[in-house]
Amino acid sequence: MRRWLVFIPGLAALFCGLSVVDLYNKINDTRELIRQDAVEGITFTLQAHHHFDTLTNNLMDYSASAVYSEKETLKNAYTVRYELIRKMFTPGASFPKDLIQQPGARELIEDTQLFLNRFEDEIIRSSGPDNQVTQPVLAQTRELSGRTFDLGTQVLKSNGELNIEVNSKMSSLLNALWKFNLAFLAAIVLLIVLLYLQSRYAKKVTDEVYETEENLNSALSKISTVDKEREALNSFVAAASHDLRQPLHALGLYLGALKRHVTSGQGQAILQNSFRSTEALNHLLNSMLDLSKLDAGVVEVNLAHIRLEEIFHSLRQTFQPEAQERDLTLSIKSTDIIVHTDPVLLERILGNLVSNALAYTDEGSVSIDATLEGNQVRICVEDTGQGIPKDEQKEIFNEYYQLHNPERDRTKGLGLGLSIVKRLSSLLEVDLELDSAPSRGSTFVLKVASGQVERCHSQVSAPSRQSDTDLNGLSILVIDDEADVRESMSTLLQQYRSEVVSVDSAESALAYIIEYEWVPDLIIADYRLRDDKKGDVAIQQVREEVNEDVPAMIITGDTSPERLREATASGFALMHKPVIASVLLDNVTQLIGEHA
Repeated sequence: MRRWLVFIPGLAALFCGLSVVDLYNKINDTRELIRQDAVEGITFTLQAHHHFDTLTNNLMDYSASAVYSEKETLKNAYTVRYELIRKMFTPGASFPKDLIQQPGARELIEDTQLFLNRFEDEIIRSSGPDNQVTQPVLAQTRELSGRTFDLGTQVLKSNGELNIEVNSKMSSLLNALWKFNLAFLAAIVLLIVLLYLQSRYAKKVTDEVYETEENLNSALSKISTVDKEREALNSFVAAASHDLRQPLHALGLYLGALKRHVTSGQGQAILQNSFRSTEALNHLLNSMLDLSKLDAGVVEVNLAHIRLEEIFHSLRQTFQPEAQERDLTLSIKSTDIIVHTDPVLLERILGNLVSNALAYTDEGSVSIDATLEGNQVRICVEDTGQGIPKDEQKEIFNEYYQLHNPERDRTKGLGLGLSIVKRLSSLLEVDLELDSAPSRGSTFVLKVASGQVERCHSQVSAPSRQSDTDLNGLSILVIDDEADVRESMSTLLQQYRSEVVSVDSAESALAYIIEYEWVPDLIIADYRLRDDKKGDVAIQQVREEVNEDVPAMIITGDTSPERLREATASGFALMHKPVIASVLLDNVTQLIGEHA
């Protein structure tokens, strides 16, 4: 333990002592305030009592005098006294706190104000009050003078009692604080002695703690460096992904629009090859998107009882053509097993494992088999590929880590597939095992919860409707700050008989709506617009302007976890660039149908 720690109790004791001194000063200040309040209350009542008495005497002298010059002097005297009383009791005046808190104080003030208002004209008029007025005035001034004197006596008495009580309680409090301070100081002294003894007899333990702390700091520093590098890499990838997705999104929409205009066989073949190239790039970018979704925590788990054969059938359709191109055998055995999991995420896991196996298998086969073991289903993805050394088997689940791909062959992906498999398995609480060695292939094993056949639901994907889509004059507002995206979106949607207005901002959209008194049937907005504007805000502004809950969707090219969380939280239908034309049209018709 560091020696300077023994000074902490001393500092605490000093702080406690200073606090007691400060409290003592505050107690004295409180006593002084109480005394001042009492003085102000008593002074006020004495002055009021004096003014009432003087007014009474002046009025009596005025009434008794018969000499004009003397009456004029007496009139000036009682007028001045009247004005002094009115100044003291004028409405809105500030009265001493101790005075106001006394019983009868407010009634006295109100009665005095009524007296001043009632006799003001008689007292201050030029001829002075006559005897009929003077008598009730004198009666009231005597009464108010007496009540004022009684109130002053009451203030003096109550403040004396309060002062005695407060002094007694504050003295008791101060004595208790001094006792506490002495006890605290004694405890501090004892603690200092104990710390001193501990520092003498615990040196060996202290040295071991120092060594452990240094080792821990070193390890944490290395971890922090790795985290910073990973964060910087993810930030760069997110920015690059966003910039790549914009032109690729526009390209996909242009290709979708071009499909209707290409009629020759050779043109269709070239167009199909173009589609395959863009889909390959889409696949690479979507791998980064999957990783970002997992980082953002926006991947939802929807558990269901599902026939495993439905997922296997989808995998056969997806990967059989690739296996044939590579002269590999893809064997996915049929099964009647039911599993309880998220079918979409499980298919994503198995798809990544099969894709990875095909990419790293030069000859032989890739196979999937499932067996029921108690309340679990054991799914094996096995290949005859190059295998993975023992010391690399943990590393392959890290982002962007690849084996046997020094030339960065894009057909082998970006090194994200197994990282996504690992994270999705953890999200689904599925056990993931790996058995592999160089030159004898790899076997990935998943252990999934078994399901119940009576609760089973079919997962059938709806076919694409691009070929027969007809938007039938639908008015669509497109808000995107990328000119190519606006142009490609307009070109595609107009081919399916829709009226499209494309703008680069919410302000432009509102200006068009106001000028042409136009109301859109659907809004498609990019999430991140210029000047840090957001697509969900733009949608809300348009809805408020037209005073209608217009159906809307957001299409975003952002893949940073923070942006994905924001876009998901907006509550609007969400799609990620690049969007295939057929998928866009399907979503448009579905959204319009939901709001019909």
